Amino acid sequence: MLFNYSIDGFENIQHQDYFALQQINAKLMSLYRSFGYHQISTPTFETYDLYVNEDSIPSDDLFKLVNHQGKVLVLKPDATLPVTRMAAMNHPNSQEIIKFSYQTNIYRNFSSPEIIKKEITQIGIEYFGNNSPECDGEVIALAIRSLLENGIEDVHIDLGHVGFINFLFDDLAFSCKEKATLFKYIENKNIGDIASYLEKLALPDAKKTVILKLPLLYGEPKTVLKEMKALCINDKMQQVVKKISEIYAHLEVIGLAGYVSFDLGFTNQMNYYSDINFKGYINSCGEPVISGGRYNNLSEKFGIPRPACGFAIDLLKVIDYMEQHQLLPRDDQKTDVIFYENPQKADAYKMAEQLRKKGSIAEVFLMTETKEKHVTSFKENALYKNAVLYFLMDGKLFSEMDGAFLEIKTIGSESEVM
Repeated sequence: MLFNYSIDGFENIQHQDYFALQQINAKLMSLYRSFGYHQISTPTFETYDLYVNEDSIPSDDLFKLVNHQGKVLVLKPDATLPVTRMAAMNHPNSQEIIKFSYQTNIYRNFSSPEIIKKEITQIGIEYFGNNSPECDGEVIALAIRSLLENGIEDVHIDLGHVGFINFLFDDLAFSCKEKATLFKYIENKNIGDIASYLEKLALPDAKKTVILKLPLLYGEPKTVLKEMKALCINDKMQQVVKKISEIYAHLEVIGLAGYVSFDLGFTNQMNYYSDINFKGYINSCGEPVISGGRYNNLSEKFGIPRPACGFAIDLLKVIDYMEQHQLLPRDDQKTDVIFYENPQKADAYKMAEQLRKKGSIAEVFLMTETKEKHVTSFKENALYKNAVLYFLMDGKLFSEMDGAFLEIKTIGSESEVM
C-alpha cells in the first residue's frame, strides 16, 4: 500500500524542474555578480523576536517552534529582514556600500484559504548604503533583466511610491483606521466606495476630488507624472514626483523604461517599504512574480541607520510559466549505461571511470536478465530517456540501437561496427 505523506502547501520538485531551478539560479547569480552583488545565505530559523513587532507579517502566519532552551523560533518568513540584520552585524559602518544576493526558501502559514502555498523559493538582491535614483534604477533594471535573461519577454513592472498617498493623508490628518480603509479602496480602484466613505468625513470638496483621482494614477509614466504634479498639496508630495521621475529617466537612459508603468495606488504587505515599491509581472500571469522596493528605515532596527533597496523573485512561479511556454532549460545530457557479465566487472568499471574523466555521465549495472529485458526496463524509465545502453558480454562490447545489438570497439565508436 502506497501512503501519501505529503503536506498541503509544500511541493516536491521533480528532477527536470530541479535541474531547471539550478540552471536559472546559476544564470541569475552570474547576472547579479556581474553588477557587484555578493551571494550570501541566512539561517532557515530565526528568532520570533525578530518578527513579533513587525506588523507586516501577522503572528498567525508564522511557523513557530520552541527549542530545547525554551526560545521561540520561526521558520524564516521573509528574506529582507535577516539579510538586513546580517548587513548591520557584519558591516557596522553605515556609510559602506553593500550589495548582497541570495537564494532561499521562506515559509508562511497563510491564514487566507485562497493561498495554499506555504514554502516559497526566492532569489533576490539587496543594495545597502545608496539612496540615489540610480540605485533604485539598478535594482528595477535587474528585476526586469532577471526575466529577460531567461527568455521571458512579456514583462512589465508596476512602479509606485508609498509616500505619495501617505504624505497626502498626513496633511489631511486622517486617523490610522481612515487611512487603512481608504488604502484598501484605492488599491481596489473602487471609486464608488471611496466617494461613499468620503461623504462621512468632514473634508473640503477640493480635497475629496484629489482623493478620488488617486485610483486613476496608473498607466503610462509620463502621463501619470503630469497627473501627480497636479495633485500635489505639499512639498513632500512634490519630492516624490521628483524622485520617481528621476528613476524613470535613469531607466530611459539604460533602455529599460519601456517595461515600466506607474501605479501609485497599490500597497505592499511588507510595510517596511518607505519609498518606492514595485511589482513585476509576466503579462499572461495574474499574480506578480517579483516584489521589491526601498526600505530606508529597516536597518535602524539593528542599530545601523542605512538606506536600502531590493527585490525578490518567486522562482517556482517563474518556472511554472517557463514550463508552459517551453522555455525551461532541459537536462538532455546523454547517459552511458554499461551492463556487464560478472567476469568483466573490472573492465566495466574501468570503462565508466574513463568516460567520467571526459565529462560524461556513466552508470554501471550487473546483468541479471537478458539484454532485451534490460533494454525494455530502461526504455520505460523516464529518468533514462537520454541513455545509451551498452553490454559487456563474452569479452565483447555491444551497443543497443533501436532494438539491435551491434558489436563495437569502444564506447562512442558506434560508427565503427565490428
